[in-house]
Amino acid sequence: MERWSPPVELSRQEQALMKRLTRVRALFGFLRLHRHELFDATFQEQLEGMYRTTGAGEPPHPPALMCMVTLLKRCGWPSIAAL
Repeated sequence: MERWSPPVELSRQEQALMKRLTRVRALFGFLRLHRHELFDATFQEQLEGMYRTTGAGEPPHPPALMCMVTLLKRCGWPSIAAL
C-alpha cells in the first residue's frame, strides 16, 4: 500500500500562508509543521493494519493522508461544496 510522504520543508507559498494564519487557524499551521512527526512510519503501519485486505472496491488512499483530511474537516476546513 502506498504511504503518504509529504515534504518536510515549507514551500514559498506555504511560508506566506503560515504568516497569515490567525489564532483561530493555528491548528492548521501546527499540523503542517508537524505532520511528518505525527504520521511517522510506525503510525502509518498501524493505520495500514486497519484496512481490509480483500481487494474489493477502489484502490485505497494512503491512510495517513485520509487521517489528515479527517482532522482538517473536523477542525473546520471548508467543504468542497463551499468552495
